[in-house]
Amino acid sequence: METPEPGAPAVLRLTPLFRATRLVVRGLLRLWCRFRVEGAGRYPAGPAVIVANHPSALDPMFIAAALPDRVLFLAAREFLAWPLIGWAMRAYGCIPVRRGAVDAAAVRRALRALEAGVKVGVFPEGRVSPAPGPLRPGAGRLAAAAGVPILPVAVVGSGRVFPLGARFPRPGRVTVKIGATLPPRAAGGGGRGMGREAPVREAMAWVFGEVGPGGVPGGAIDMSGMI
Repeated sequence: METPEPGAPAVLRLTPLFRATRLVVRGLLRLWCRFRVEGAGRYPAGPAVIVANHPSALDPMFIAAALPDRVLFLAAREFLAWPLIGWAMRAYGCIPVRRGAVDAAAVRRALRALEAGVKVGVFPEGRVSPAPGPLRPGAGRLAAAAGVPILPVAVVGSGRVFPLGARFPRPGRVTVKIGATLPPRAAGGGGRGMGREAPVREAMAWVFGEVGPGGVPGGAIDMSGMI
């Protein structure tokens, strides 16, 4: 079963059922992991490329529960085969991506979604990474091509609640922090347009600073050489 095209009303409309489901999920998360959101007042209207850290496979769920509208996440295609996570990805809406190569079809779908006014979520580390890791290029160029801002989002605590290798979530505390938007870099600086990734480096520096070294909240991060 393929996820419908981004921008399709059936996928992204804020239906009463979706709103009710989100309220239930938020309530359960508050009970289970003392879930909270910081910086909600910074959340912009209109399209944007959301960039976030990725300490847990459940990060899309935490981010989706924190935000007031629906976001299409770029997600590894193989996750669609997971019984629960795959169902949630299809129900919420995602853009499946093939790992290990540039997925031109996924890029086109992301651009169409942004042009339709939808926010697209990207994990620049490209995989679940409990501690801050190297960033893969692409998010900055996507934002530049669509002419939309970049919104940093930090997920704190999810790696303890559902770490790599865990079969079931654990009790804990998860906080989603929303940062200030950054404008895209229209002109490249350096080979193959890598200058367009500069706002992503800046956004992820803020994210990693909120999370801290080794996933511990708070602490400066040296971003040199990470992309």
